[in-house]
Amino acid sequence: MSPAFSSPKQAGEFALLLLAILLLPALASTAWLPPREQIYSSVPWMRGPYPYLHQQIFEEKADIDIAFAGSSFIWFGIDTPYVQQELSVKLGRQAVVRSINWPFPGFDALYFIAQDLLQNRKVRMLVIYDDYLGRDTPEYREQDAPHSMSPRLFRFADNSEVLAGMPIQSKAAYYFGAVLGMPRNLLSLCRTNLEADLSSANRAYWENTYNASDPAKRLGSMYARLGFDADRYNPKFTEYTPHAAAQSSDACVFSPATKALFRFQGHPTPVSQLQFARKITKLAKKHGTKVVWLHLPVIGEMGSSVIEEREFWPDALHADLMMAGIPPARFFQGMTAEDARKLFFISNHLNQNGQKYFTPLITPTLLELYDAPFKP
Repeated sequence: MSPAFSSPKQAGEFALLLLAILLLPALASTAWLPPREQIYSSVPWMRGPYPYLHQQIFEEKADIDIAFAGSSFIWFGIDTPYVQQELSVKLGRQAVVRSINWPFPGFDALYFIAQDLLQNRKVRMLVIYDDYLGRDTPEYREQDAPHSMSPRLFRFADNSEVLAGMPIQSKAAYYFGAVLGMPRNLLSLCRTNLEADLSSANRAYWENTYNASDPAKRLGSMYARLGFDADRYNPKFTEYTPHAAAQSSDACVFSPATKALFRFQGHPTPVSQLQFARKITKLAKKHGTKVVWLHLPVIGEMGSSVIEEREFWPDALHADLMMAGIPPARFFQGMTAEDARKLFFISNHLNQNGQKYFTPLITPTLLELYDAPFKP
């Protein structure tokens, strides 16, 4: 076999080139990086609604009354146009409610995207949830990997400070993600990305994947006309409305009077992800934004009389935030297991049935929290 290098000099030159590539994120200042809006406009729709996020974060300027932010669980769980309609009636003006969502869980993605959002738009109330909802397996609890979009969202020159205090494995993972992202950043300095496409040209993707309409036309909200056992070729969706329905009064906010309706499992959030969750609440406080931690229904909790959370979030995050949800026994009351499955698809994602059922139940509580005093 021929040697990899023809001479020690050639090997040394290769080593220097490799070292330069590895050091690029640390050496590059923000002047070497394109504006952050280029991150979102360069992501195709099939990776998520990033063109819509680009529009909402960098192009729209109006203050946002309520933003639902997080991964696909809350993306599919909230009927944002319904919440905006109800808040508009309450305020006597046109409210601004948006869903700022993307695929795959991770508080790191939530932090980076919320940072961009709050730097560009005033948000009165940010509604988030446990990104690890419904994934309580030992393997998942031990997972502490960066979000799949971190090579785009994390840029060392922008956010190197977030690595402080992380395990060395996590620091290395985010840094090498930044290395992977540098060629795209350098290319974006040479030419501007095309403007984000919000047209119906993407209609086939949403229809074929989720049997749904374009979320850009629903204030960012996404519904799925998919059944519990759906696959790509058979949606198995049947419209369903629970008959012995829960009431909006079944929703509750954690307080001394309601603490018996909550239970905290004691399953710690992975170290780096918990660190990002804490940074989210600090970021919100800095920008005068209230944070609501929303519990979404989980089919595995059917029959439980309490809202189960991984941790008591105000203590875990060292933050004064509000926690809201609906005890599962009340949410699923009057339903058989077969009925309950008609509200979900792909594990614990609410489908269109579930979204239409859950949103009117939780909205009055969210509107009350909207009026609650902000505690800086």
